[in-house]
Amino acid sequence: MPEFLTGPIIAAIIIAIIVIIIIICSYVKAPPDKAYIISGLRRNPKILIGRAGLKMPFFERKDELLIKQISIDIKTDGYVPTADFIGVNIDAVAKVRVMSEGEGVKLAMKNFLNMKEQQIADSLVDSLQGNMREIIGTITLKDLCNDRKKFGDDSATTERSSVTRFSRRLRKT
Repeated sequence: MPEFLTGPIIAAIIIAIIVIIIIICSYVKAPPDKAYIISGLRRNPKILIGRAGLKMPFFERKDELLIKQISIDIKTDGYVPTADFIGVNIDAVAKVRVMSEGEGVKLAMKNFLNMKEQQIADSLVDSLQGNMREIIGTITLKDLCNDRKKFGDDSATTERSSVTRFSRRLRKT
């Protein structure tokens, strides 16, 4: 091989190695229970849920948003009066998760970005307790004891009406 070609060949090999290293460092793959939010160069961040993508090293950052279902224990502090003014002490469990379609992820990014499961549960428990107190105040003790389905339906309806605040979805339990 002629001497004048070895310099460009070595330079091409070094450039190829650098490009391969950059591609390997920029590859990210999001699991199905997390959303990876890649932001930096774009005006709107790229959202990856259960798929792979590329992030430019040094120019973009990767944040995580937990989108799996979380169980939150809701206990009332003391007695809560029902519609017929009888105090009850309620212990319930709410199943919540971030809506992964549409504006749900964008709204959840503002509230829960890079939070762990326990941090999300802690931030939601006060709101869920308030919603439960509101529902209990509109139901009689007889309905609360005999018609648990109605209580679950009312809980889900009340929570869905406030879904735009935190972008969460409530499942009846």
